[in-house]
Amino acid sequence: MATGVDSTVVMYSPGEIAARDGVSKQAVSKTLAKLLRDHDDIPVERDARNRVIKVSLAHYDHHRGFFGNTAQSQAPKGVEEGGAEPQRLKDSRDEALRQQAWLNLQREKLRHAEEQGSLVRADKLAEALAQAGRTIQSEVNRLQNRADDIALAVSKEGTSGARMELRKIAQEINTRIADALAEMAKAAPETDEVIAGADE
Repeated sequence: MATGVDSTVVMYSPGEIAARDGVSKQAVSKTLAKLLRDHDDIPVERDARNRVIKVSLAHYDHHRGFFGNTAQSQAPKGVEEGGAEPQRLKDSRDEALRQQAWLNLQREKLRHAEEQGSLVRADKLAEALAQAGRTIQSEVNRLQNRADDIALAVSKEGTSGARMELRKIAQEINTRIADALAEMAKAAPETDEVIAGADE
């Protein structure tokens, strides 16, 4: 997970995201925890106790598939419709628009990376690696079944015979592993299903 965060990345705390989206901080923390489990490319800042204190807003919105338009936010309580807007709110609106420009650029970079296949689902990658590992392990474990062939080669031609037999066996194992991995790749879907609950 990213620790050295680019200074141009807009970082929000869970509380700030909650205020922006009009939801509870607990709801944001729950969604963020789920996203961080599934995506290890999200830049975050952590405190001394390894708790997430800020997250890249562009990555959060990209992986959650949502971005709220700050211009559509409701006026805070105490501000009448058509009334004068306090300077503090005007400054906040200007800052939000500036950050939105950065967010749009960052989200476009993420979208482009996703289209180019540069982004992968961490959970799916781990699952595929585990399956590939089991396939390789299974083939290696079959090596003991060739003990008689190796012993026969040694009895006929000594070390040279053992070396040739082992080379032959290694080639057979490599071929079976390659074929098995090719079948796995052929059976894999072109795109992953949407993560359940990502838009909750």
